[in-house]
Amino acid sequence: MSTERDSLEIHVDLCELRYKQLEDRMTRVETKVTEINVDLQDFKGEMRQSFDEVKAMLIDAKDHKFNTLVATAGGVVVALLGMLGYIITHLPK
Repeated sequence: MSTERDSLEIHVDLCELRYKQLEDRMTRVETKVTEINVDLQDFKGEMRQSFDEVKAMLIDAKDHKFNTLVATAGGVVVALLGMLGYIITHLPK
């Protein structure tokens, strides 16, 4: 029985087998890397969409807060004008 050291044919056959296995492993690694890249791109898209939703909610909250502030200030002004009108109409003559 010859060993790889003694026979060039056996060495060539074994090298061919080793390279085939190495190529198969590299193909699996490339496939996994591609899958990971696709997953990361999907995750990136979902995160972008989530951030856009949060941004829209913050803008809506800011607008709502501004509207509340304007309505409150308007109410205070109306109350002050009403009180001023009452005082003017009820001043002793």
